[in-house]
Amino acid sequence: MKTYFSISTLAALAAALPAHADVVTTWNITAGELLIQSRMGTPPAVRAMAIVQTAVHEAVADAQRLQASTDAAVAAANRTALLRLLPQQEADISAAYRKAMDKLGDAPAVLEGAAAGEHAARRVLAWRAGDGAAAKDVYRPHAASGQYVPTAPVATPQWGQRKPWLMSDGAQFRPGPPPALDSEAWMRDFNEVKALGGKTSSQRTPAQTEVAKFWEFSLPPIYFGVLRSVADAPGRSVVQNAKLFAAAAQAMDDGLIAIMDAKYHYGFWRPVTAVRNADRDGREDTALEAGWAPLIDTPMHPEYPSAHSVLAASLGEVLKADAGDKGLPELWTSSPTAHGATHRWTSVEAFTEEVSLARIWAGIHYRTSTQVGLAMGRRVGALAAQRVATAPADAGLPAGIAAGSAAKVLERISARGVQIYECRADAWQFVAPQATLFDASGRPIGTHDAGPHWLATDGSRVRGAVQAKVDATQAGAIPWLLLSANSVGPAGRFAGVTAIQRVNTLGGAAPQRSCAAAEAGQVEKVPYTADYLMLAS
Repeated sequence: MKTYFSISTLAALAAALPAHADVVTTWNITAGELLIQSRMGTPPAVRAMAIVQTAVHEAVADAQRLQASTDAAVAAANRTALLRLLPQQEADISAAYRKAMDKLGDAPAVLEGAAAGEHAARRVLAWRAGDGAAAKDVYRPHAASGQYVPTAPVATPQWGQRKPWLMSDGAQFRPGPPPALDSEAWMRDFNEVKALGGKTSSQRTPAQTEVAKFWEFSLPPIYFGVLRSVADAPGRSVVQNAKLFAAAAQAMDDGLIAIMDAKYHYGFWRPVTAVRNADRDGREDTALEAGWAPLIDTPMHPEYPSAHSVLAASLGEVLKADAGDKGLPELWTSSPTAHGATHRWTSVEAFTEEVSLARIWAGIHYRTSTQVGLAMGRRVGALAAQRVATAPADAGLPAGIAAGSAAKVLERISARGVQIYECRADAWQFVAPQATLFDASGRPIGTHDAGPHWLATDGSRVRGAVQAKVDATQAGAIPWLLLSANSVGPAGRFAGVTAIQRVNTLGGAAPQRSCAAAEAGQVEKVPYTADYLMLAS
């Protein structure tokens, strides 16, 4: 599943964005082009896009809650995630970011949005850093002692052991075994792919050949093209599209985890191996053909089930859930391996059926494998349709303000307000915070003031005491803190809070100008925003 090609075709497509394209879809195209330039294989590229789109989803939610620039948040989330995932593309990533930000200016809402996007991406990156993608390759080729076997490395044998986004583990949807070699299903599958999938097949039609070449491409842009045919429809919001792209990206990444688990569990032979060794399957109705080769190059991993099928079906399930009773618009995407040709479908079923048949006509999968892949993909997609996995609120926080393994995040709230300073004895002295608190949906839920106190609208109140601090990641921002907390009010929302972490601060630092004796008693209110993680142990 590793395809390299010139990006000129996708670049042309990107230049012709639909009138309804928004910042989520525009940056998705940019991210796809950068992944192609990196020459990354399909499973790592799908993982990278899942991280990027999840970061975008969380950045959009944070920007909406803070009333900051969503465009800046999405740009910063893409930049931060892509720089970590594709460091060799730093120049192109930075250029795309500068181009986007130059259009937005430097208003406070833009700077706040950029900070929110960066924090969201770092949170997601920290959460997924230990997902197993970099685990050691322990695959052992099957060979008798002293006997030569082809030495090309197999693709991502560790992928099935990765930590999924939504599934419990890679084996959650592991199917039963492939058809036994003495079954009618095996005979049917073998003879079909032998007849239609060979490089020199006379039975495959020109239309079937074109479809097979179309789906030779397997990197994320071909699937996100299908997503954009929905996301670019009039009337959709950035929030809707951010969620749609994150759900689909997570579904496809989990789908590949599930597929690779099954592939390496069963280790079933590819058509090119089976056809050239048909005299060894114990039956007369599957004939050997020396030198048989598939239409497209065989991927370097076991055959069963079909990865393309699980990708298509997981995406399709997310699209159907997103549409609900409204129905879907015409689906379409373009393929660089088919000279930029565009295919269109009037239903998810037509789209997924074409993908599965393409792998038979390409000579690299059996029919049973594609059908099993579709069934697996629908189950994975259903999980993503129910929810989008989000990073834990405390993911990636500095060790200096860690709350301990027993601490549980009750909720994540945001503050928007000021830090108050007074000129005393020739220095600016901190007096108190004064801010409004917001929940994850952006609704005001209380206030933050001297004490320091956090007061909920239901009357519950806690008072904090600083236990530890670390420097903020942004210049001019107040430190990140760990505070102990005690309830000083009635039962309610904040009554169970025993500790608080102040993170993702922006602004609020003491004034930089001098504080002379003549200015004693003068008060300055410095705007700031922050996230507060309300903890219980």
